[in-house]
Amino acid sequence: MLRIINYTNLFLSTLLLYFFFTHQVNAQNKNAQVKQDSTELSGKIDEVTVTAFRTPYNLLNTPAPVHLISSVQLETGSAFSPVEALNQVPGILMHHGTLNTNRLTIRGIGSRTPYATNKIKAYFGEIPLTSGDGETTLEDLENSSIKRVEIIKGPSSSLFGAGLGGVILFHPKTVARDFAEIQTTLASFSTIKNTLSAGVIQNKTSIFALGSYLKSNGFRENNNTKRTNLLLHSQYSFSTNVNLQVLLKATKMKAFIPSSLDLSTFENHPEQAASNWKNVKGYEDYVSGQFGISLNVYTRRDEKISFATFGSYRDADELRPFNTLDEQSHYLGWRGYIQKNISGEHSSITFTSGLEFFRENYNWSTLSNENSNAFLSDNQEKRSYENLFFQMESGFWERLYISAGINGNLTRFDYADHFIENGDQSGKHSYKPVLSPRLGFNILLMPRLSFFGNVSNGFSTPSFEETLLPEGEINPDIKPENGWNYEVGFRTLFSDQLQASLSYYRIYVNNLLVARRTGEDAYIGVNAGESLHPGLEAEAKWSVLPAGNYPNLNLGGNATFVNYHFTNFIDNNVDYSGKMLPGTAKNIWMINSVFSPTRNFKLHIWYRHTGEMAVNDANSDFTNPYGITNAEIKYAGRLKNILVELKGGVQNIFDLNYPAMLAVNAPAFGGNLARYYYPGDPRNFYFSVFLRLE
Repeated sequence: MLRIINYTNLFLSTLLLYFFFTHQVNAQNKNAQVKQDSTELSGKIDEVTVTAFRTPYNLLNTPAPVHLISSVQLETGSAFSPVEALNQVPGILMHHGTLNTNRLTIRGIGSRTPYATNKIKAYFGEIPLTSGDGETTLEDLENSSIKRVEIIKGPSSSLFGAGLGGVILFHPKTVARDFAEIQTTLASFSTIKNTLSAGVIQNKTSIFALGSYLKSNGFRENNNTKRTNLLLHSQYSFSTNVNLQVLLKATKMKAFIPSSLDLSTFENHPEQAASNWKNVKGYEDYVSGQFGISLNVYTRRDEKISFATFGSYRDADELRPFNTLDEQSHYLGWRGYIQKNISGEHSSITFTSGLEFFRENYNWSTLSNENSNAFLSDNQEKRSYENLFFQMESGFWERLYISAGINGNLTRFDYADHFIENGDQSGKHSYKPVLSPRLGFNILLMPRLSFFGNVSNGFSTPSFEETLLPEGEINPDIKPENGWNYEVGFRTLFSDQLQASLSYYRIYVNNLLVARRTGEDAYIGVNAGESLHPGLEAEAKWSVLPAGNYPNLNLGGNATFVNYHFTNFIDNNVDYSGKMLPGTAKNIWMINSVFSPTRNFKLHIWYRHTGEMAVNDANSDFTNPYGITNAEIKYAGRLKNILVELKGGVQNIFDLNYPAMLAVNAPAFGGNLARYYYPGDPRNFYFSVFLRLE
């Protein structure tokens, strides 16, 4: 890995030299203005384009619940991961235990997953970030490599398959003109991060390359983290209508694990690690790499043929109090689709149809901590699925937009048990084909007021552990979770300075999967009932003064009001019907303001409130509601052809002790209290220097 890092540094340094010796800066570039932050709070919804359904839509006309995160928003705060930006989206709650322990929930879906993110599909360009059993890793993404993020909330996508909670599309950065940039961030808890990136356009080829290194001691015991990210995104244009894109991504992460705490320790000594994890100095150590190659062909009528292949490799070790987990996995997949346009005088219809194939080989074993050669288990699983999708997008008189689609999925796995001292539990399992339809519409009632509705179906397959019975054999009766989403809402631009949106939804989840714990490191899954996810999401942005005037003040805010609960849920003869889903809050709201006294300075203050959350299915205990306040000041200017940005900030200004993540339904063993709580960072500071040569 060090050799890879050295090669990457050499490549990036070569690009930097290219700028100094060959790049000519014209007068216009010398006088170019500093980059603006207006999209953060006041980007007009009638000027924002989203491509989540592979057909470009103006956000005002989008017939689906889609949310856009800009690159400027991704840079907000310390920006060590996408957590801060994702947590500012209504309907999303990102549990953040440590830099390597996160759980993303969208509209309450996935809230009961013990430690990771599942039931949500995610892609980085054409590369799936979701494994064959539905688990998604977001913590090793590098914000500086992301151009924008599009989020489809709820089971509203017919193009991407299993994703009951929704789909997150991370668009990698591209190159508009030659540049080189470096950024160094210093922060509390002995945290330092360095990022070096560069972009080159030469004839028909463009290249974006990035390397970053993050090191942090964390504020808790046994909390050290080191992370290295490398990325290369290249595009070659054979002609104006044909291009080939290549995306390579690699991560090396070693993060020690403080784990969760019981209530007493959380309240009195949040800096401590769980004693069993501290005693063994538990950690997670992995190397992963992904690639994606896509060929895109455009016709004169803006029709498109796209074919992509993608793959991944991951090698991981995790030292835990009860054993050592050794994992290796790799996958390979293909994805292709065709778009056909039919246009009339007052209408247009775009048909999209395609296929996605996915093949993954996952090997894992557990070993004794006392004897590294003593196997406790040795397993292999082959996961595969196929998605067949069809979609129709139509517009009439530039006022009515209809979107309809259907996705057909076939998922199966082949499990081989290589540790047969306790019996051979090998087996195969195939789920019945699942069809997921979607229908959405958007009506432009007035030039700046639109009304939209959406009816959609989605599903999520069980993880492998959830398919096992207590004796270890496969449960042939386990079924995927299935849900229907019904939603209506409106988007409006009252003026060039004020805009708002409001939506109401209800998601009905059937065949609810219950992760029933049988040990500290073991659980099984059963289909135990149903849940209902009703919610109201609102968002508003107000540019107090017209854009371009200084001083300037932008205000914004959003709110989510929900009542996610079990409607029919009986587990181990205990009836939890009517109980609140653990790990969800009935109300989450935030407000933020950006004050720019001059073109070069910006003061950003934001506050996020999270209501109480149940810690388990029984609702026997709740967290206290809390609100976190953050502030940041930034200077941006130019020294000839070098853009200079300096920013500093403070997070959790009032130094609150709050649960940044919950280990929902955590077990209690040996007379000890259940460890539900991951404490959030106390008051902390950061300072960043950014230089960009153009």
